[in-house]
Amino acid sequence: MKLMVAGCSFSAHSQTLPGTSWSEVLADRLGWDLVNLARQGCSNGGIRIQIEEIRRQRPDFAIVTPTFWDRMEIPAAAAPFAAKDTTGGVGLQLHLQNRDITNGYDPKAGIDNVNYGNNPYRMICETIFSLADNGPHAYRSTTISRQAQQAIKYYIDSLYDSNWKKQQDEWIIREGVMQLFLDGINFIVSPVLLWPFDQHNQSQWRDAFPQLITDRNIMLEEKESVLPLTGNNLFNGEDPGYHSSPHGQTLIAANYYRRITQDFGLV
Repeated sequence: MKLMVAGCSFSAHSQTLPGTSWSEVLADRLGWDLVNLARQGCSNGGIRIQIEEIRRQRPDFAIVTPTFWDRMEIPAAAAPFAAKDTTGGVGLQLHLQNRDITNGYDPKAGIDNVNYGNNPYRMICETIFSLADNGPHAYRSTTISRQAQQAIKYYIDSLYDSNWKKQQDEWIIREGVMQLFLDGINFIVSPVLLWPFDQHNQSQWRDAFPQLITDRNIMLEEKESVLPLTGNNLFNGEDPGYHSSPHGQTLIAANYYRRITQDFGLV
């Protein structure tokens, strides 16, 4: 049987402690093959592409962990527009609609649209704040220009709406989860990072998804979700990449194991 995982660093493998991430512990305990698509720094748009790969491979079970909404996708190689005074907005419009320019997302590229090590990826997922700070990044070959950095700061100050970005990411993830359900793929989605737990709204995670999605498909217990188990079991020394101690990863794996075996009857 096959288990597939989509998400960001909270669901990713560790380069320094191989075999200790919760997905690896879980797959080993289940005796299943594992395909982990989660990557450090991935955006919800990138996770939606991961969900599409899950739909393509049709595993026996999938776990989806959406991420924070402060992340965006940028083209790995830009194709600048050379503005001409005589073209007005038409020239820019034609430039942006030209699919022959190898610039950013390509629907035919599938999972290779997002940054996966040495894969010929087309987009880079990154937080808007790391772009504004212009520090080193694992997937960018260099820092961005000062002009681009200043433009991003102006964008944040004048054009960026964090609440609207969160709403868009919720719709992106909700649609992907709905597609998994309609495809008949067994899955659990953990809402906690994109829908932070609100103790005054106990039904928020249930209400985040259509009623057609069953309770067993949603990690509804806050104490069992990845964020509190990570926060209560922090790493010592260098971050392994998944932000908790290996012990914390075993606790996350144990919760998913119980849900898969009890709620779905899979062994």
